[in-house]
Amino acid sequence: MIVQGHEVATERTLRTHTVVVGSGSGGGVAAFHLADAGVDTIVVEEGGYHVASEFNQREEDMYPMLYRSSGQQTSSDGLINVMQGSCYGGGTVINTSDCVPIPSEVLAHWRGLVGVTDWTDRNLADSYRRVHRFINVRRNNQSLVNRNNGMLAEAANKLGWKSHVMDSNRKGCVGSGYCVVGCSYDGRLGTNLTYLPWALEKGASVYTDLRCDRIERLSGSKYRVHCTVVERGTRAARLPLRIECSRIILSASSIHTPAILVRSGLNTELPQIGKNLTLQPQLGVLSFFADGQDIIHWRGAPQSVAVHEFDDTTEALGLGGFRMEGWGGVVGIPTALLPGFGRDHKRFAARMRNMSVTALLVPDRPSGEVSFQWTEDGRVLPKIDYVMTAEWKQRLLRGMKRAGELLFTAGAREVAFANQAFPPLTSPDQLGRVDQFPIAPGVASFVSAHNQGTCRMGSSKEESVVDQNLRLHTGDNIYVMDASVMPTSASTHVMIPIMVAADFAVHRMLES
Repeated sequence: MIVQGHEVATERTLRTHTVVVGSGSGGGVAAFHLADAGVDTIVVEEGGYHVASEFNQREEDMYPMLYRSSGQQTSSDGLINVMQGSCYGGGTVINTSDCVPIPSEVLAHWRGLVGVTDWTDRNLADSYRRVHRFINVRRNNQSLVNRNNGMLAEAANKLGWKSHVMDSNRKGCVGSGYCVVGCSYDGRLGTNLTYLPWALEKGASVYTDLRCDRIERLSGSKYRVHCTVVERGTRAARLPLRIECSRIILSASSIHTPAILVRSGLNTELPQIGKNLTLQPQLGVLSFFADGQDIIHWRGAPQSVAVHEFDDTTEALGLGGFRMEGWGGVVGIPTALLPGFGRDHKRFAARMRNMSVTALLVPDRPSGEVSFQWTEDGRVLPKIDYVMTAEWKQRLLRGMKRAGELLFTAGAREVAFANQAFPPLTSPDQLGRVDQFPIAPGVASFVSAHNQGTCRMGSSKEESVVDQNLRLHTGDNIYVMDASVMPTSASTHVMIPIMVAADFAVHRMLES
C-alpha cells in the first residue's frame, strides 16, 4: 500500500513493528528484507511518489520534483553544491547508475580506525552477491559508452594509463542520457522499481510526502515517531502523523538522519552525531573540440568510463589519489559551470555539441560537520560546514593537471574548469597555470553527490554513533542504514556501499 500525502485528510496515529525512514539505497533494501521476513513495516518518505511517465526530461521541472531543495542545497560557504535525491526511491532515481564496491583498502582502514572488525570483503560477499543480483549489476554495454566517455579511454590508452568501463544497474536502457532527472523508460533498476515494490508485495506500507521530525521514547521499549504530512512541492506542513513502533531504521541521508537524532535529544548521549562529514567534492572539467568534432555528451550512459591510473589504494589507505570519469546527460548543469560572462559565456555555450564534460573525483578524509536549526513549522535547516584540507587541495591540483593532459591528448582545443575567475587553458604548455587555480566561494564550483559520515560506525560511543551492526550505541532499538555510517569516505560512488551495508545489517538483525 502506498499512501500519498494528499490522501491524508486528518491527523492519524499508526502502529507497526518497524519504521523505516527514507526509501533510497538503504531504506529500500531494509524495507524489503524486513517485509520478506514477515515484519510489519512502514516506510516514511518526505519526497513524492512519481513514476516514469512523469519524468518529462525538463530540468526546470525535475530538480524541484526529485531533489532535496530543488538541487540547490550547498555547504555553508556556498562553495559546494550538496546534491541529494528526495523522492520515492531517493538517490537511486536520479544517480548515473554507477555500481562500484568499497575498496578493500578502505575497509582495512576502517577496521584500524574505528575497530569495525566484522567489515571485511569476505563477510560482505553474500550481501554484494544479493544486491548485484537484485538490481542487475552488469558492465555497461559498449553501445552505451558515448563519445564523451569513450575518448577518455582512448586518450588514457595513448598515455599508458589504466581505465575501465564501469558497472551499472541498467536494464533495457535506450541511451537517452537523462539519468539525473529520472529515467522516462524505467531503464535503471533503482529501489523504486525493485526493493520497494517487492516490499509492498510482502505487505509493507509506504507513506510519501511525510517528513520524519523526531523520535520519542515510550515505556516498554516502544517508540513514537513524530511525522508531518507535507504539501507536494513546497514541503509546507499540513498535518501531524504519529507512528508507534518497536524498532526504527533511519535512512534519511548523511544530512538529515543526524537532524532527526539531534531533534530527538540523542546527541547528548552520542556526541559524534553530525560530525566526521565527508563530501568528496567533485570538480567539473570542460573541454572544447574543433567544429564538426561532435561529442554530444547528453546521449548514452552519462558516466560510463573511469580513468583510474591515479587511484592511491596503498599508501593512502584507499583515500588518496584521484580519478577522472565522463559525465553529462543534461545541459543545464554544464552550462552553469562554463567559464566567463556575457559574450564569453555565450561563445562556450554555443559550442555545446563540441564540448566534453569530465568529473574529477578526489577522495577526502572527514573534515566537516552538520548542525541544525528548525523553522516554526518544523522544517529542518541544515548548516553544512566543510573545510578543504591543504593536502586535499594539492591532490586536486595534481588531478586537474592530469585531467588537462588527458583531454589535450584526446584532441581538445581548450580545457576549462568550473571557475569563473580562471581562464581556459589552450595548450598543454599552460598546465602549470593550474597552480594558481583559486579555490574560493563565488568563483569556483564543486559538486558533492557522495556525502557521508555524520553517524559513523565504530566500537565506542565516544568516537562513533552506531556499532558495526549499525545499531545506536545507546542500546536503543534504533538503526542507521545510509551513507552517514561510513567512518570515512567509501572512496567511490555510494549507492552500492549503502545497499550492501543495509543488506549486511538487516540480515544480521533478522538472524539475531
